[in-house]
Amino acid sequence: MLQLNQKNVNQSKSCFTIQKNMRFQKTNLLICTCLLLSFCSVYAQKKKSIVPTAIDFRSDIQIDGDLSEWGDSLRNYYEKQDLQYEIANDEKQIYVAMRVKDGSWQTQALHQGFSFLVNKEGKKKEGASIIFPIPDRESLRSLASKDKDEKPADIREGILKAVRAIFIVGMADVVDGPISLENNYGIKAAVKIDSSDAVCYEAVIPFERIGLEQERDKEVAFNIKINGIVMRTVGGGQPMGRYGYGGYGYYGTQPSRKETQQEPGTWIILPLAKPK
Repeated sequence: MLQLNQKNVNQSKSCFTIQKNMRFQKTNLLICTCLLLSFCSVYAQKKKSIVPTAIDFRSDIQIDGDLSEWGDSLRNYYEKQDLQYEIANDEKQIYVAMRVKDGSWQTQALHQGFSFLVNKEGKKKEGASIIFPIPDRESLRSLASKDKDEKPADIREGILKAVRAIFIVGMADVVDGPISLENNYGIKAAVKIDSSDAVCYEAVIPFERIGLEQERDKEVAFNIKINGIVMRTVGGGQPMGRYGYGGYGYYGTQPSRKETQQEPGTWIILPLAKPK
């Protein structure tokens, strides 16, 4: 009878251990599942860059910073700068719209400008470009020196009021540099803060300023970005020895250094849209 009781005790202990292990495994499984779902949710929420496959033919766009003519949202997306954008053209001009919601990217855009470049040869290299807005530095200093109660409630509006010109490079019959907001070249740009607190940009460039009159069937390269400088670290590796072997010892390492380069932006290579 004593042996039977001892056997029952052992069986009870064994069952308890099994149940404990099962609960532990279930807990681990639940934790892993939650972590996996959390990762999938974050991954799904992170938008990927979307590049256009065609340019639309549009003739209803007014350059005023109001993007309502473009629809509820711009279809294309540059992930690195959280930048929505769209390109369109009519029979004589090319249009671009950009929209940025992130506060830090808004600050950079308002101080250094949205950049739109067109290379008529369809190459990823320099071409006709427009940068806007670039606020007047003296006006910015004056804005910064004002007392708090004298500054606008939305400092972004104050920055936009300090904009005096459009900066252009590589346009036909136009000297590189600033041109008036109201000019005779057909080049226009505007920035506005919309009801969702996003900074919205529009610009138009006539074909004749880019040299596209006779080349509408060819591919054209476009570069879109928020203008600025990026830093990258170079060096810091082991130098090669006399016979191609790596260097040895602490004093053989090469110091790393910082290099600056222009923000590369996103490239789109497509032919212009034809009239429908």
